[in-house]
Amino acid sequence: MKNNPLSFSVNLRINKNQNQSSQFDYWILLSVVLLCSFGLAMIYSSSNSLEMTIRQGIYFLAGLIGMLILAFSNHRKMEVFYLHSFWPVLLLLFFVLLFPSENSETKRWIDLGLFTFQPSELMRFILPISAASFLTRNLETKIKDMWLVIILTFFCFYLVAIQPDLGTSLIILLAGLLPVIIAGFPWIYIFLGGFITILFLPIIWISLYEYQKQRILTLFNPEADIYGAGWNIVQSKIAVGSGGLFGKGFLNGSQSQLNFIPESHSDFIFSVVAEEFGLLGVCILFLIYGILIYRLLLVSIYSPNKFAKIVSGTLSIILLAYISINISMVIGLLPVVGMPLPFLSQGGTALIVNLLTIGIILSLRKEV
Repeated sequence: MKNNPLSFSVNLRINKNQNQSSQFDYWILLSVVLLCSFGLAMIYSSSNSLEMTIRQGIYFLAGLIGMLILAFSNHRKMEVFYLHSFWPVLLLLFFVLLFPSENSETKRWIDLGLFTFQPSELMRFILPISAASFLTRNLETKIKDMWLVIILTFFCFYLVAIQPDLGTSLIILLAGLLPVIIAGFPWIYIFLGGFITILFLPIIWISLYEYQKQRILTLFNPEADIYGAGWNIVQSKIAVGSGGLFGKGFLNGSQSQLNFIPESHSDFIFSVVAEEFGLLGVCILFLIYGILIYRLLLVSIYSPNKFAKIVSGTLSIILLAYISINISMVIGLLPVVGMPLPFLSQGGTALIVNLLTIGIILSLRKEV
């Protein structure tokens, strides 16, 4: 325990007599505040909308308050709540399919008048926490409990996939399977599941929507339909490449300011960052993300509590997956999917959920 790098002190050691406030990880807080603040600036640059920026700022403040409340909460007293929180969110997934927002072309949003939100974003946050609470409610994790979590995970995956939202459904699949793997699911079943998935790839391909197939095909040859299906990737690559070493400067990105980049304030906001701040700015962004993920993963590595280990490990990996998939999509390494860049992209539900994720992990860190 003496060499635990989670300590914020200079010698990187944890004193067991420290109070809870001294156990707070200020590196995590600083990283999150920097990312969200930078995200507000990039949303304004990409949208030229002060109203959108202010609205995102309100979401940021609300999420920050929620994050701090969770950070100083006692997770042991909350485990019963976490255990049963899955079911209300599951009902919301049914509700959004039956009564979607009238202003949305897909069945992803619930309109509450003042704001809309995505139940799928809430599920990818609640599912791993509820699963971890269920799997650790006894001293020994039973294999039948693991199978129940897997079955419910695939059910949630299906409900989100038919909205349709393939990107978020895959994240939900990851969010439900990771707790089972970390809890000690037999590796023979994991390898067998991977093998079966490979065998079913042709069936999976047939079951995809036409636009999803087109996005995958466009990945391999975006120039084949440069003014149609390949427009997003081509324009994004132009923006990223034109940034050079130091970028064109804040508010001076031609691709973003002239609206060549689609969804530049949400899914493709990384293109705006690369164009305006160049390779240097991207490297600094990666550094901040790296510090954040590193500190979050350390909570899982050094936690003596099984629930804390599963939750912090799963939520950290999901956050890393969001970052990796979004950036890979923007630079043309993965098909285009509707997946925001954490803490930077416009979107109230995603931002608040990400901040609550940080709050949960900070609350678990107090026992490390």
